[in-house]
Amino acid sequence: MAKRKQEFVKVVILVVLYLLLLPVTLIAFKLLPYIIANDTTIELGAFVTGILKNPIPSLLEIVHSTYRLPFFIVQMLVFISLFVFLHPTKRQPFEVVGKTNPVHGSAYWGEQEELDTSTKVQLIPESAMKQRLKKSMRRARNE
Repeated sequence: MAKRKQEFVKVVILVVLYLLLLPVTLIAFKLLPYIIANDTTIELGAFVTGILKNPIPSLLEIVHSTYRLPFFIVQMLVFISLFVFLHPTKRQPFEVVGKTNPVHGSAYWGEQEELDTSTKVQLIPESAMKQRLKKSMRRARNE
């Protein structure tokens, strides 16, 4: 039930954000012919206020203009980007690794034969270990 409420809230947020961004794209596409014609005689404040007060006639004007395909493409991109923003891909908090997916430096549950190492460990005296270390260091110095 909580997941359904969460999805409903996400849909409401998606619609609200889309409706907030729609006037911005309307203004941009209504300004496009003036920008292309390099017309600087337009009163920008009144132009934006007129679009914000009457968005439906402005939308219908864009739909009937030559810029309808780019407008719909931009609307789809805005909608898809909002959807992706509100529904990120979910990953597992951990990834099972080990014998099936070996990754360097990762921990995994050991198997029984890996845990029973008491018979495989060789104990040597400290002095013998020091002699082996010195011998390997002399060999490395001579190389």
